[in-house]
Amino acid sequence: MKKYLKTLLFIIPFTFALSQDPCDGRYVEEIFSEVEVTTVTYSEENNLQMDIYQPVGDTETSRPLIIFAHGGTFIFGSKNNSTAVEFCEAFAKRGYVTASINYRLAGDIVGFLQQFTFYQNTNTAYEVVLSATMDGKAAIRYFRKDFFENNNSYGIDPNQIWAGGNSAGGVLFLHAGHVLSVDEFVGPLDSNRAAIAQEIFNDLGGIEGNSGNSGYSSSLSGVISLAGALHRSEYVSQDDIPAVFCHGDADGTVPYDCNGFQNNPSFDQLCGGGALNPQFQSLGLDSDLLTFPNDNHCPWSSNSAKMDQVINFVSDFVYERINCDNSSSVLEKQLNSSTVIYQTNLLGEVIDSNTKGFVFSVYENGKVEKNFILK
Repeated sequence: MKKYLKTLLFIIPFTFALSQDPCDGRYVEEIFSEVEVTTVTYSEENNLQMDIYQPVGDTETSRPLIIFAHGGTFIFGSKNNSTAVEFCEAFAKRGYVTASINYRLAGDIVGFLQQFTFYQNTNTAYEVVLSATMDGKAAIRYFRKDFFENNNSYGIDPNQIWAGGNSAGGVLFLHAGHVLSVDEFVGPLDSNRAAIAQEIFNDLGGIEGNSGNSGYSSSLSGVISLAGALHRSEYVSQDDIPAVFCHGDADGTVPYDCNGFQNNPSFDQLCGGGALNPQFQSLGLDSDLLTFPNDNHCPWSSNSAKMDQVINFVSDFVYERINCDNSSSVLEKQLNSSTVIYQTNLLGEVIDSNTKGFVFSVYENGKVEKNFILK
């Protein structure tokens, strides 16, 4: 619909076309010249910070949010990474609220010496990647908690939260957005890997983790993967959220298709955009892929023209899928909704309505309710 309206700008009066655009010209191109950055601690448990970007002078109070995670092989990097900063600034100038997060790195999880080889062992690889993924989920929950408990101080729409990242950051949020239960993660794995993963989930607090802001949903509206990957393509299922991929087809670090990390089959498997986009489309899911022919890992990080390509491609994809008709009456109805999306147990496993014991009910308005069921 939005593409059609953009075409109409050339054949009908300009004022009428604008009146038909529910986004009022926002989110397509940069319409603000400056952004302001606020640094907050989103995980007290792990002392993790993020930078929140907002356009200066914006009066909109119900804006889509994009959370971004930096790259660095889960060994290096921070929220100040140049790709993360450029991405967050570009989208904040379009009218979004954006955030660049720090997350736990390998050194925080396995120690200084082992951090450089963590990916060579399934146990440490799972521990590092899943810990970072749970940090990402805590960042999502932070904004919903702020919405409900702090009068929405960042002016977001809690029903329109996207997340993504570069390289390791893409891996992080692909798993946060497309693996919703422990059972889903372990399902495609062999018995040894499944047992390792199950033990790690038990230690880390289930699929949601223990990085903070509990009681709120970590669900996403879509995922942005810049040279990211999923551990298994089987994680893609028919009810998945949209995903947009950018990937070099000669990537020697995160495979474009499915292979071991660094294209080494002795390391644990990763499936990049070249494998995931066809998988999405074969299931009728909403996705798109920008391939950089003959390019290695993250070519946009050192090429401004290619970075512009990435930003414009992702911007078009997200714009076509956001809802700008978010009046207060519609939003109030959504926030008061009592529809349960799914229920999980203490391990983060999706359960049915007859399960006894501790049950976490996730509602479509972002709230999470904990109960103990006796019968």
